[in-house]
Amino acid sequence: MHEPNQLHDGLSQAAWGYFLVTFDFNINNISILPRFGGYLLLLSAIGKLSGLRRDLALLRPLCMLLACYSFGDWFLSWSGRDIDGIISFLDLVVTVAMLYFHFQFLTDMAALAQEFQLDDDNLPARIRSHRTAYTLLVTCISLLGSAAQIFPWGWWPGVTVFAAVVTCIVALLIMADLFHLRRLAPRMEIGPQ
Repeated sequence: MHEPNQLHDGLSQAAWGYFLVTFDFNINNISILPRFGGYLLLLSAIGKLSGLRRDLALLRPLCMLLACYSFGDWFLSWSGRDIDGIISFLDLVVTVAMLYFHFQFLTDMAALAQEFQLDDDNLPARIRSHRTAYTLLVTCISLLGSAAQIFPWGWWPGVTVFAAVVTCIVALLIMADLFHLRRLAPRMEIGPQ
């Protein structure tokens, strides 16, 4: 049995984790909001919510991998270097791992919302649609980055910026969904799945 505070904390950490993972502000190539902090929050959320959704525990190693990769990228940024682009195969593996992680994590959040939703609430459907949009947009941004290196057309940066802005909006919607789910938490009777 989970305590409501643990559930509340887990959903809050998941929402703020998405903020840190998505919004990356840099000053002189150094990230002010390090992405690895977002993955650490998501890792903590997995620990708190895995009693409700057993599938979440399977994401723990993948989340640790993404946190370590993001930490390495952040650490190298202090010397003006970047992990991205050093080993193309590694970039591809990390991108696929990230896409799978977010897709599965949000799938579990939608299933949790489905289990505890109110009759007139369409929260599970919203989470699933935002999950799909987020996955497609992150895939699009990754492909645009690769395409811009192969075909150096002048309009790639504009398209990439547009996709990044839409991704930020979708991430804010995901945060709102997770906070909405957290508001439903006091009504939840939590037991083993």
